[in-house]
Amino acid sequence: MKKLIIVLCCVLLAASAAAGVLVWNGQLSFVHPLKTPKDGQIRVACVGDSVTYGFGIGNRGKNSYPAQLQNLLGDGYCVNNYGYSGRTASDSGDRPYRAENLYRKALSFEPDIVVVMLGSNDSKPFNWDNTAVRAGYAALLDDFAALRSRPRIYVVTPTPVFPVNGKVKFQIDGDVINNELVPMTLGIATGRGLPIVDMHTVFDGRSELFSDGCHPNKDGAKLFAETVYAAIQSTVVNH
Repeated sequence: MKKLIIVLCCVLLAASAAAGVLVWNGQLSFVHPLKTPKDGQIRVACVGDSVTYGFGIGNRGKNSYPAQLQNLLGDGYCVNNYGYSGRTASDSGDRPYRAENLYRKALSFEPDIVVVMLGSNDSKPFNWDNTAVRAGYAALLDDFAALRSRPRIYVVTPTPVFPVNGKVKFQIDGDVINNELVPMTLGIATGRGLPIVDMHTVFDGRSELFSDGCHPNKDGAKLFAETVYAAIQSTVVNH
């Protein structure tokens, strides 16, 4: 019996590890449940990487920032989470966002509002290429801008990252984010006249709102959602 228990535990651990890899690679369909909008609802597409997806947040279907944004916006809106862990803005990165089927689903959703935050995974040493990131990000924005729905696109600066035990996890480079990605994102948005949500400034110095130094926890996702909500409401009021 003892040997059987040990074997079962090993099998469960292996299955859990395998599931984790599949989730990370986006190969389990249920990790991206998408809602079908009702007639008259304003469609909101939250596009991004693991921060948008809600990596590390318990009950992410309820506590990720897109889920909390849905609660804030109410029944007049249909908010879908198109966050994809590990994906890059650059088309030459190790996991380009624009190469994924989820991206095509985001476009076919014909959103009225798009909230985009990408770039953190591009900061990794083996991914970083300023020119490629700029081109990929610009192409993504152009794809959404060309939709028949003519969405309002909000460009979100990458959140800062914080070291854990003296080191930033996942090979993400905080200096690249601070010194290159944030100015680049601001420049791309300004050049296209798109509204900016400066999430980097919002979370600056707020390491307690991150579960692992890179991904906002439940409270961090709440602040993220509230910040996006305020930006959307401000734009609605001003237009």
